[in-house]
Amino acid sequence: MTAIALHIRRVGLALAGAFAAVVLAAGFWGLARQETLLARGDNPRRVLAERRVPRGPIYDRHGAVLAESAGAAGALARHYPYPRLAPVLGYVSALYGLTGVEAALDPTLHGDAGLDPTMLFWQTTVLGAPPAGRGVRLSVDLALQTTADTALGERAGAALLLDAVTGEILVMASHPTFDANTLEDHWDALVGDDAAPLLNRATLGLYQPGGALWPLVIGLAAEADPAALEATFPSPTRTVAVNGAQLGCRVDPRLASLTLQESLLFGCPGPIAALGDRLGAEALRRGLAEFGLTMAPALDIPTAAGTEAAGSETVEQIAIGQGKLAISPLQLALATAAIARGGLAPAPQLVLAAQNPDGIWRPAVPAGPTAQALEPEAALRVKPLLRNGYGAIALTGAAGRRLAWYAGFEPYAQARYVVVVLLEDGGLSAAAEIGRALLRAAAP
Repeated sequence: MTAIALHIRRVGLALAGAFAAVVLAAGFWGLARQETLLARGDNPRRVLAERRVPRGPIYDRHGAVLAESAGAAGALARHYPYPRLAPVLGYVSALYGLTGVEAALDPTLHGDAGLDPTMLFWQTTVLGAPPAGRGVRLSVDLALQTTADTALGERAGAALLLDAVTGEILVMASHPTFDANTLEDHWDALVGDDAAPLLNRATLGLYQPGGALWPLVIGLAAEADPAALEATFPSPTRTVAVNGAQLGCRVDPRLASLTLQESLLFGCPGPIAALGDRLGAEALRRGLAEFGLTMAPALDIPTAAGTEAAGSETVEQIAIGQGKLAISPLQLALATAAIARGGLAPAPQLVLAAQNPDGIWRPAVPAGPTAQALEPEAALRVKPLLRNGYGAIALTGAAGRRLAWYAGFEPYAQARYVVVVLLEDGGLSAAAEIGRALLRAAAP
């Protein structure tokens, strides 16, 4: 065989091998993995198909429509009657995919969840008649959600209201928000907006906890030593170094010593820092992890894990919430629920029910378990400190930007509703006003 013939043969074999690889890949993705491809939320064919066949509606807990398909067959479009809930509901776009509840519950909303794969392939691909979407009911209470959004107004931040017993989320507000009805018209502006309107601040925003962490630290101290809550602390106005500055009392107590309750009232970090010294860095880190602050809460929509405390910080900085730890409003709400309910943090729940292929509503279950974040006796000792709610300031960034937190629960004896408010560059009084208004609306 000549050199030219040998070269031609090698080229031919290489081409044959490449062709075989293409055939195998096409077969793998077209047959073995076709269900995965068809079910992907970023598959534009799914979205385009919903122009002919309606996507399932999304309701609040009382049946108010939050998302629906509107228009004539062949030109159906997703419509959101209450646009301010967009960071939670998400959006559906052939160009930009799916997010939020729309992405998490897409198999049900699109209509193929629970169907036989062979029948689904025949109906969708061969007959070109995909199944109609099915409904989803959320735990959100639209009336309470409206109260929260109105109270937040133009402020940047988040507000959460949840049932401390069941973990059902009644309010999840994130501002600034956006209008998913006009998403594609304003996409470039939304993506380029420094205010990050597409971000769900309630579940994905991570913030310096500052003083919001103090009740949890007190709980850990009470767990380690029940007598810790009876102690008084001299030199209450002692400052703690934070980012090159000295952090002192929010309000001068004009007292020679302070109890822990007075430390919370006046916003004095000195006694809390002293508690941190007694507990030690490792015990603090371990206890805060048990509160769920370093893991992403299990929920149908994406959540963020708190950033873990690092070795470069002092134990005092960890204790006063001015270390490396950053948490989400949802994480603080679950931790507050644990203090209010005997140390047990509920499993958060956003989806209450979904329709099966027969159209029957089936209850959903929480994505995660409940967790014993604090010993019951310790939670019982700390609970009175939050009887009237608790507001706190955190300093974040080199410029000392202020964050305002508020946490509270009602009714006191058998706590049912827990609220957390976070305001970026906001004031304590505004955060407290929003939180108390939500609790009054939920438990009049």
